[in-house]
Amino acid sequence: MRILIKYKIVYILLLLSIFLSGDNILLSKKRAKGLNITNYTKYLNRQFKKRKRISTKYIIIHTSEAGKISTLRTLSGGKRVGRRRTKGGHANYAILRDGKIYRTLDHKYRADHTGLSMWNGVNDLSSHSIGIELVGYHYGIITFEQYRSLTPLLKELQSIYKIPDKNILTHSQVSYGKPNLWFKNNHRGRKRCALNFNRTRAGLVDRWTYDPDVRAKRLTSDFQTRKIFYSKYSDNMVRISPEKKETVIQTEQITEKRREEVVLSSNIISRDNTAWNIAGEDYNDPETLYILPGGKRVRGNNAGSMIGWGSIPRGTRVILNQPDKVEESDGPILTITGNFTAWSYAGKEYKKKSTFYILPNGKIKDGTKIEDWDSFPSGVKMIIGYNGPFLLGATKGKTAWGIAGKYYNKKDTVYYIPGNGIVTGNKMVSFNDLPKNSKIFLKRR
Repeated sequence: MRILIKYKIVYILLLLSIFLSGDNILLSKKRAKGLNITNYTKYLNRQFKKRKRISTKYIIIHTSEAGKISTLRTLSGGKRVGRRRTKGGHANYAILRDGKIYRTLDHKYRADHTGLSMWNGVNDLSSHSIGIELVGYHYGIITFEQYRSLTPLLKELQSIYKIPDKNILTHSQVSYGKPNLWFKNNHRGRKRCALNFNRTRAGLVDRWTYDPDVRAKRLTSDFQTRKIFYSKYSDNMVRISPEKKETVIQTEQITEKRREEVVLSSNIISRDNTAWNIAGEDYNDPETLYILPGGKRVRGNNAGSMIGWGSIPRGTRVILNQPDKVEESDGPILTITGNFTAWSYAGKEYKKKSTFYILPNGKIKDGTKIEDWDSFPSGVKMIIGYNGPFLLGATKGKTAWGIAGKYYNKKDTVYYIPGNGIVTGNKMVSFNDLPKNSKIFLKRR
């Protein structure tokens, strides 16, 4: 009998130790129903030292500014920062674009995810918050599937740690930078993560309507974050009475449309949008890519010497975390990959009639005809700012010259040749005897 009791005690202690283990799910089964979380903690860098946070007052939302593979590798294994490499542990959770959730570090441990940060006078937000990464870019779209997975995850974590809605913030809101070329004092805008985060779609009701550290003059305000989070472009989060609901919904629709326009233009250099406003501290990083209006591509570490930070032309697109050689392209023909999305290249032009997508199966669709943006296969080709396609044929007026005139063999004139894909005019071997259903696209001038 004593031996049986002894074994029962050992068994209970074993179960308790497993439950309390940092590498296991602490989310209650009842509340976590519907949450399919993949445990990815075994890939955590062995040099990363687990330690508990000082407190848990906030949840910080990030966009990873990278694709799935790069995101998981960085969060778990670390990343290169200048001449050193970090030791991983950069978030507690990652949510892929299809909604799949990965636990990269148990939520009771401190993740090194906010860096230089402050909120309401509290520094080092990593020691006071849980970090959640949404795979994607701050100048893209957070998917429906990501919001569908994020909402219950937030509610469960909020329940465990008693975190109010207003204390769910983005990295772009809490990070700050030291004086640089653009600011004389400490300031917001060091990071751009989750500028596109929509609180309403995440099921959040309350929010901050101002930046407490800017108001207290601890930090200088940032144009971009102020416009997105604390102005008319922000989500309308005010509780409303039933009789006013219809009017407010119409207002929200208009506001959300304008907000989306701001977000999708947030990686484009303009009069008010500098390299710092877009890329933050990564403005001169070798993995930050500047795509000039004419298509020329310059790395961040070369942009200052080749162009000059005050001379980057308006309309230049800035894309983060782009590994070596991805800037290689065939003139105006761009390729969608895990790193480059449609909106990475085209900004708010990505779904317009003048932007064309050539799928691997040969089908051609303009931006207005695409319904499922999140299931684009890798390798889709795209061209921006074109008219067409015009069918080529042997009859008068349907030759390359008859349609394009003097531009028929230029670099910015694009041909679709069945069996050979798309090619620019300057690389066409012959303009005669083209296969049936060959087409031509003309650059809008």
